Amino acid sequence: MTGKLRNLGGTSLLAVLLCAANAAGTARENPGLSDHGAEHRLPLSLPPEIWAWSTGSSGSERYIKSLDMIADQSNFGFLTTKSPREVTTPEAHAHVKRVVEYAHGRGIRLAVDLDVRRARIAFQQQYPDQQQWMLRIRSFPLPGAGPIRAEIASTKLHDHTGEQELLGGRLVRVWRVAKTRKNLPSDLEELKDGFRVVEESKQRVVLEISAGASAGAGELIVAAAFEYRTPDVFSPALIPFQTKILEQYSDTGMDGAMKDEWGFPPVYNHGAKDGDFWLSKNIAAAYAKAGGGEFVRDCALMTLGIGGPRDQRLTAVNRYMRLILTENARVENSFYRDTKRFFGPGAFVVVHATWGHLPYGDAFKNGYSWWQATRDFGQTDEQWPLPIRTSLAKKMGGPVWYNQFHERRYPESIHWEIWRDARAGGRVNFLSPQWLLQDKAAMRAESRVRLLNYISHAPLDCPVAVVFGHAAALNWVGPHFGDLGVDFADDLWARGVRADVIPSTEIQTGALKIGPDGLVGFGVQKYQALVFLNPEYEPDSTFDFLRDAGRSNTQLFIRGQRTLAFDGKPRSEADMIVDSAGADPTPSRVAQFLAKAHSAPMSPYRVEVAPLADQSGLTDGTTFLARGERDPAGDPIDETFYCGVYRVRAKATGIFAIKLSKDGNLESLAASDLRFVEAGNFRLELAEPVDVALWRENGRLRGVIQGAAKPPEELAKLTSDWTFLQNVQPQ
Repeated sequence: MTGKLRNLGGTSLLAVLLCAANAAGTARENPGLSDHGAEHRLPLSLPPEIWAWSTGSSGSERYIKSLDMIADQSNFGFLTTKSPREVTTPEAHAHVKRVVEYAHGRGIRLAVDLDVRRARIAFQQQYPDQQQWMLRIRSFPLPGAGPIRAEIASTKLHDHTGEQELLGGRLVRVWRVAKTRKNLPSDLEELKDGFRVVEESKQRVVLEISAGASAGAGELIVAAAFEYRTPDVFSPALIPFQTKILEQYSDTGMDGAMKDEWGFPPVYNHGAKDGDFWLSKNIAAAYAKAGGGEFVRDCALMTLGIGGPRDQRLTAVNRYMRLILTENARVENSFYRDTKRFFGPGAFVVVHATWGHLPYGDAFKNGYSWWQATRDFGQTDEQWPLPIRTSLAKKMGGPVWYNQFHERRYPESIHWEIWRDARAGGRVNFLSPQWLLQDKAAMRAESRVRLLNYISHAPLDCPVAVVFGHAAALNWVGPHFGDLGVDFADDLWARGVRADVIPSTEIQTGALKIGPDGLVGFGVQKYQALVFLNPEYEPDSTFDFLRDAGRSNTQLFIRGQRTLAFDGKPRSEADMIVDSAGADPTPSRVAQFLAKAHSAPMSPYRVEVAPLADQSGLTDGTTFLARGERDPAGDPIDETFYCGVYRVRAKATGIFAIKLSKDGNLESLAASDLRFVEAGNFRLELAEPVDVALWRENGRLRGVIQGAAKPPEELAKLTSDWTFLQNVQPQ
């Protein structure tokens, strides 16, 4: 790659090819980028160091000072940037174009937020009948004789793009529910009269029901709907409108686009379980096309269990939640494809589809669509579970994952996050005030970790797949709602066994499959064990896969009932048989199985030596340490451990990573303040510590020295092919 950023030794062709194949090389060769002050940034072919930023308001030039600070006082080379509101206006477009041009002049790349939620007013003006509604279903017990007053209030909805303004409210339906002799609710009976609407507004819907209308009923069910100024997720106009936004900005030279926490507006209650459903004519039509009945009535059934048998209720919930999943994934993937179409195949699509209010909030926002919402690299945010982060890295491709992190208990939290992420094969996308750039410990830690990017060509090795039943996790009527298998996987991690969490829908997408080697795989990851949790409601194709997995070289475990199909109908006993599957597994049992198999199951080499407690490995055989628990800038490393069959002795600070060939020759190495290493046929002792990365290309070693003008004599003897990376640090 021949970008203008300074890279004296060139860029590894292997790294470029790997990045292009895995969508990890997210930079384009952009003529707008200059080499001004770029000697301290990573080359374009590597996973970038990311800072979350804002372009500021249209017409303002405050971005200049901010960008200058990032360019001059940090190593960050890629910004995920919040755009001005109402991005479709000419003023917003002109502003973003000026910001991009200035950033490129400072050697910085940008991905700008072009989400349709940044153009709510424009969308409403063009499609006033395609706004999002919330249907609220509430039960009102009847106290006895006399009229009753029923009131349903609206609720405010807001997310990082702003508040979804309430536009209005209306009454949708009123039912009476008679009691049987056993005092159990019977069917719903719709009321057409006998009540008076007192108020229909964006604040509330109020009605008064006469005593005669409620006679003989045990309760009344009222459905009201509230309209918000935000596009209906199921609107047929949404994707074309989204495409036009991206096309409008195609002349700005942007290096990517943001779509952050996409889905329905966030809810902080129990969502549909509490009677709050997403409503529009488009949702109702999609529900009917999928085999559902009258949508509003089925919503009452889903919430209250009144108006139909249990299997019908289960099916309705499965159908509704699957529609939420598939439609949100469709919108996400259209955005991904169009970003590549308008900004080039190397454009970086950021940030994450995760939100963080588990289990209810994320379920009703997008149906846990994270694995189907395509991104470049796996991306999450905040305190997201590590087993999901590592899993997304395998699905999206690329050697690392990113977690967008906002410090909450500064400074301890951000220091902890840098090292925690690095140890698990990840990097931080810093969502932080710019004064964090003056944090010496955080910036030194980040400069150490980035050395790993030069030699990381594979994700973290996780020998166990924890697969959760996606339908079961989304069905709030069943017993497994919100169970994503994270507790099981976290327990394995605590026992020193890395595990990925994967939804069962990845079987249907074809991403989770059995390879020619007889091992279940997900991306480049090969699994020694697969634990399937909660297979209730799974389709026949899942059980076909599990039967094949039971006969594969991957050990299969299954936990949970599998007595019902997706439509709530009972399965036959024959449908539930999976040969060779271990039943009712526990994390300890799975860990014991792995320990008996061999200590480094998915390494290219096997060795019966226990790894260090914080030792990590990549799927290509790279072994590394990342330490900063005592000193947030990086802890001393003075250790002896094994990489495959070879013993490694190392002295460094914060970071040490190594990969050896089968013959014991050095393939790659990255370390901060490296002082000594002895591994296989390689030995190096330095008089002065140095930040270094080494890798072999076409049989020859190449290297990077950080923070020095020339390599020490001992390193100069290894190769003459060096790149010099400056390191801007707080003074």
